[in-house]
Amino acid sequence: MRVRIVLVGVEGPINLGFIARLLDNFDVDEFYLVSPRADLAEASRYAARAAHRLEEAIVVDSLDEAIRGASLAACTSAHASTGRDVLRVAMSPWEFAARALEEELVALVMGRESTGLTREEISKCGVLVTIPTSEKYRALNLSNATAILLYELYKARILSAARPWEPRVRPDEQRLALLYKYASLLAGEVAPTRRDHILRAIRNIIERSGASREEVDALLFLFSRLAGRLVRGN
Repeated sequence: MRVRIVLVGVEGPINLGFIARLLDNFDVDEFYLVSPRADLAEASRYAARAAHRLEEAIVVDSLDEAIRGASLAACTSAHASTGRDVLRVAMSPWEFAARALEEELVALVMGRESTGLTREEISKCGVLVTIPTSEKYRALNLSNATAILLYELYKARILSAARPWEPRVRPDEQRLALLYKYASLLAGEVAPTRRDHILRAIRNIIERSGASREEVDALLFLFSRLAGRLVRGN
């Protein structure tokens, strides 16, 4: 597993400098900055011996560019949901770390200090991760949250190296796209007003579970047969 950290609209040079240090602390492979507002030169003052990470950072204009090529993109938020908002159904850091081990390249997306990530940005990620904190004060400092998540990923890497295992074969993008196409067709026919809700729920299940190619193929077979019967019935 390789790890890419993506900071979206980072605002504070102190946070940015501290996060640069964390990249070396926890062997992060890639560093992307999406439209940073913080001054990188000032941030280097707080990065100490990891200032080179700021010089090597890849600066892009959009989240789409920053997560391109990642086999799993994970957005983070202090706000999760156990109710009807499927977009904000979140994993814990330890659940995410175990899930990430099955991937080649994981992009961990951290939001702005002031407002976090937008719903549109969260929708671009396969999973959402939240760190459980006290109800008295839910939001964590950006660099503190990054440290916790990177530690969980690093710990999972160490444990997996000590006890190697054979990862499951993951489905390719074409299979997933076809699966979601059939799901959209079926949902549009039986529950058109809830189609987007249903599609996001299906994507959550696929992404959070790390479904194997065989499991996706089984669903694809079922959905394609149902779609065929639906068309013939019409």
